Amino acid sequence: MCHENHVFDRPQAKTDFFHSMKHLNYYKLEQRDSFDMKKTRTVYRIKNRGLVSGEQFIKEVEHRSNLNASLINAVLMEVKDELEELLGQGYAVTLPGIGAFSLGVRLNDSRKLQLEIENAAAESAEQQGKKAKSVAEPNSARIELHHINFRKDKDFFGNIEKRFNSLTLKRLGGRQGSRITIDDKSLRERIALAIDYLSSHPFMRVADYAQITGLSRSSAQRELVEIAENDGFGITATGQGSHRVYVMKT
Repeated sequence: MCHENHVFDRPQAKTDFFHSMKHLNYYKLEQRDSFDMKKTRTVYRIKNRGLVSGEQFIKEVEHRSNLNASLINAVLMEVKDELEELLGQGYAVTLPGIGAFSLGVRLNDSRKLQLEIENAAAESAEQQGKKAKSVAEPNSARIELHHINFRKDKDFFGNIEKRFNSLTLKRLGGRQGSRITIDDKSLRERIALAIDYLSSHPFMRVADYAQITGLSRSSAQRELVEIAENDGFGITATGQGSHRVYVMKT
């Protein structure tokens, strides 16, 4: 009999239902645009069978290879330590049969904010026929680690795909099989969030508004245009094109 936590209570034998299950559940997710409810983005998601812990993963490898669990754990820790060391020195690292890891960087938030201000000021000066102050290039102190890239090995992906294609996909029934996500904040609540944000920041970008409200970028952009055009909300726009930002009215 299958229980919800069968992944963690797997019997010791290699050939059991953990590897013999032939179906996988999925569901449809409709992501609705809270600014225009007629617009939806439909995606499909797999319902994971559960989380395989590190301990359970090592047991699986032990069963498959007949290597000692302590040895497997020790090798994994050595791989982790060496991966941290090499990535930390700026190397890209390939794990044979799995894929390649490399670092991704970005401007830190304070420099990004300063750059937006400088660009907006330069564009405004140019529109007024004044000499625009040159925008300073970011220095190395303003660059920070943001993420770790992973590029999968094509054989690694292909082998997973073969196993996936051998499964029978079954859509979950009822509400579990078709789900809807939608922003549940009212416009007034979102404006209050924007005003609170602007109380501690000199300006707000579309991306900032999207982040604090949970709206999609396109919805945030449309909503900010309407907010800025309404005199009663106390927020206005300045700058043009990609340098357009939103500020409190003075």
